[in-house]
Amino acid sequence: MSILDAAQTVLKRRYLFARQQFRHLQAGVSYLSGQPLPETRFVLFGRGRSGTTALVSMLDDVPGLRCAGEVLHNYVPFPYRHILGRAAGCSAEAYGCKVLSYQIKDVQRPPGRRKNFLRTLHYGHGFQILYLHRENLVRHALSNIRARRETFHRKKSDLGGEPTAIYVNPNRVLEWLRSSQALRRYEEILLTDVPHLSLTYEEHIRHADDHQTTVDLVCDFLEIASGPVESSYRKVAPSTLRDRVANYDELARRLDGTPYAKYLNEDEGSDHDSD
Repeated sequence: MSILDAAQTVLKRRYLFARQQFRHLQAGVSYLSGQPLPETRFVLFGRGRSGTTALVSMLDDVPGLRCAGEVLHNYVPFPYRHILGRAAGCSAEAYGCKVLSYQIKDVQRPPGRRKNFLRTLHYGHGFQILYLHRENLVRHALSNIRARRETFHRKKSDLGGEPTAIYVNPNRVLEWLRSSQALRRYEEILLTDVPHLSLTYEEHIRHADDHQTTVDLVCDFLEIASGPVESSYRKVAPSTLRDRVANYDELARRLDGTPYAKYLNEDEGSDHDSD
């Protein structure tokens, strides 16, 4: 990484942090002012690299629905009030936001027990819960690794060359697999006794042809009118694992005999414009 790239990265992080804190201040003002909440409100919950960005983009196209991104990406002193304030500041009839599981586990410090976070949002504040996860853990791990090397989800209007295969450290992939599985168990704890709509990347996000059906399903769950949508993000990774990993055979040998080897044999077919 060049000095210019490093400086741009630092400046971007500082800008995003400042923007988050400014929005926290706005949310606090909205919360304290007693503005009414939208009648319909929800949280899109899951792990990063599971299609949440694409789903946020699609839902935000629905008339009368505003879907925000990661509202708890940075630490805020009062996470419940922050979400409520962001909802109160929304003029749409329905409001949703994205909350990733690691942000509950490692970033925020909500009052009470962390495992009750979704339960409190649902039963205490009337938020419906959408749970989006990715079933193929190997592809999920590779998505995370690629995302740390390049911009993995891009808008369709962005220019760029054909996606290339990447070399991976098989031991690093195994670490990602284990941590992802542990986070999945944590998500199951958070979802205990909390009504939710369960979605998967493979069934609902991967293929562009399924996007409208997915949004219709979500809107039906939320009991609001749906509308025509289109994700503004496109895939930039090759479709098959052999095309995606330059040292695929080395990775396959490392995963052989582990519970994760089965994911190498799952044929997901072609990946379309989604993330």
